[in-house]
Amino acid sequence: MVSIRTRFFLAPVGVIMNASRQEQIRAFIEEHVLTHTGSADVWNLPFVHVKALDWFRFDWVMLLVGLAVVTALGLAARRGRGPAPKGWANALEAYVAFIRNHIALPHLGDSAGRELTPYFCTLFLFILVLNLLGLCPLFSTATGCISVTAGLATMFLAVAVGYTLRCRGLRGLAMAFVPHGVPGWLLPMMVPLEVLSLFVRAFALTIRLFANMLAGHILIFALVGMITITGVAMGLPLLAMVVALFFFEIFVGIFQAYIFTLLSAVFTGLMVNPEH
Repeated sequence: MVSIRTRFFLAPVGVIMNASRQEQIRAFIEEHVLTHTGSADVWNLPFVHVKALDWFRFDWVMLLVGLAVVTALGLAARRGRGPAPKGWANALEAYVAFIRNHIALPHLGDSAGRELTPYFCTLFLFILVLNLLGLCPLFSTATGCISVTAGLATMFLAVAVGYTLRCRGLRGLAMAFVPHGVPGWLLPMMVPLEVLSLFVRAFALTIRLFANMLAGHILIFALVGMITITGVAMGLPLLAMVVALFFFEIFVGIFQAYIFTLLSAVFTGLMVNPEH
């Protein structure tokens, strides 16, 4: 049996070992979650490094994987088309009807809503695939990178401005930044604020998706790291929390894809139909 004095002198050794493991975990979280790039001395599976799997850490690879999955779903739906859709075609028909009836038409009107429904369907599905792929052990979360979410928000800007210009012309685009019913003497102050608000909306879309996806994955990896420090026996409550948080992250991935698509439709509607 170890005496109290021996435990006292051995305690710093345990602290040093835990500190070393904490540093490894911190490096793993920074490399795998924050930078999304692979290094030769950093794990791409828990406490294991497989060089061939480093490719799945790069965001451009994950974007291609997400695009391939969305394209495959579209091709599968085309094969099932007919008088009575079946299989994937039947499921995607219900999905398209949901996006059209609950997101596009209520916020953009009948004409614009129907024309932009394919864009919103693709946007929702693409973000959803990227979010859920990030929960698989071999992949990284591309939407946890601010450059990716900024690119998606830039697409919103292009669609909102481009579609308004197409439907309403240059004068209609300018009028989209003029608040309805505002006295003329306030316009020199309100118009610049309305222009600025368009970019603020894009910034809000960028940060909302990026922060929600990044925070959840950091928390999961941090809890798993605490289990490796405390040991499995003492870490069983943490393990239960990790499992519960993993399933919660599935819900967050679906919800954030929906919120990004919904807000994109709302903000685009404010440009296309400023009088409403």
